[in-house]
Amino acid sequence: MSFKDLPKFLSMEREKLFKAKDYLISYYFQVITSLEGLRNHLFPYAFSNDKEWKNGVNSKSTRISVPDLIPKNIHDDALFNSNTLIAVINNLYAIQNSYLSDPHVIDIMDIRVIRTAHTFLLAFLTEQFSTPSVNLLAKQQKELAFALKQSIEDRIEKNITPFFDRLEMILSDEYIVTLFNPARIIIGTYARYKEEPDMFDDLLRRKCQELGLKNNPELNLIIIADLEKNEHQLAGEMTLKYEIQEKKTAFGKAYRLKEIALRYCTQHENLLAIAEFLREARQVLLHGSFFRRLFYFLKNIFTGKDSMFGGGDIHFSYLTQHGKIERKKVSLKELVLTVTLYDEHLVKFRELLDMHSYTKSVNPQLYSEIEKFVDTSYSELNEIFEKSNGFREWIGREKNRTVLKFIPERRQTDFSSNLLLINRAIIINRYSLQDFEKYTEGVQGPL
Repeated sequence: MSFKDLPKFLSMEREKLFKAKDYLISYYFQVITSLEGLRNHLFPYAFSNDKEWKNGVNSKSTRISVPDLIPKNIHDDALFNSNTLIAVINNLYAIQNSYLSDPHVIDIMDIRVIRTAHTFLLAFLTEQFSTPSVNLLAKQQKELAFALKQSIEDRIEKNITPFFDRLEMILSDEYIVTLFNPARIIIGTYARYKEEPDMFDDLLRRKCQELGLKNNPELNLIIIADLEKNEHQLAGEMTLKYEIQEKKTAFGKAYRLKEIALRYCTQHENLLAIAEFLREARQVLLHGSFFRRLFYFLKNIFTGKDSMFGGGDIHFSYLTQHGKIERKKVSLKELVLTVTLYDEHLVKFRELLDMHSYTKSVNPQLYSEIEKFVDTSYSELNEIFEKSNGFREWIGREKNRTVLKFIPERRQTDFSSNLLLINRAIIINRYSLQDFEKYTEGVQGPL
């Protein structure tokens, strides 16, 4: 590509990026919904009452407001927390109303202001989650709270920030291309600029005004440093950046489904550890406690009751919540098989993804496979969590305390940690799937 083709190329890149505007707005909506969920359901004690809250949030806000300093250690100030969260949410609305309604108006300084609003949000979130009272939440509440926090951080860092990073790169390159040749005529060489930098800075400022550009001293220095390059070199370096970035850029439901699918795939190591622990526990409990098994066997004969070690296996119950809460029974052997089969499913699916290129074009068959994988993974992984958690509860019951000595405490702790990680993945993935489906019906986008 020649230097004279760069303005058209950059304009096309900008318009292509702006097609993702609606997705970006949906990401902001998801972040706002998550923040409201934290405030209304998980941390209500940390904020003022609902009436003040609803009156403060302004969905038509157009101005970003960020304090110079975010106070620390003020977790118990409900009014401050409420006002700060209102400011955070209003900033997100302001980004949508003032910038994303027509992204053509965004300039480089606007992007820096937007980044400041993001930093303010993440800092406030970190501050709220550093309070000791978070540890007082019920287990499920705490899990959901941290899952929502992770979801907010992922949306900002993985989905929203890349949009503005790319836009800043395009705007910067447009500025450089517009000013490069005029700067070469005015200055000539970098050595000449060093002789009278103030004079040349002033001349460049005037030239920017003449060309309708907002003077940017930082970009001016980049241009001055590149004056020794010819147009061909500059064009080559610039287009190469976009070729590299293109491989990283993707939007649409298909891409986000892939994100969820890959998050399920990352549970492979946790599943291996859980399966290993369950096999070890089954072996220890069945072969290492012969007299106890004999006791239950005899008790079963004389009482007619089911034995937890019946049929050469360990039987226990677990809670399931599909429509209604109920208690079901399962054997440890069945649970080990369930974990093993699902883990094999993960490995095969990951191999399928590795065999295909899913960054350049839509592959209908692969898209269908990803959809099917995501649909089945939630129920399968949730079943593993419920059953494994049931086994953990079974071990901890008073009548089963004697079996604990056969399973090292460290192994039990690792087992609980792996279950915790799996539960977080379930919550985050389910929440993400339900949330973005509202905005992507019928939209696939590049894989």
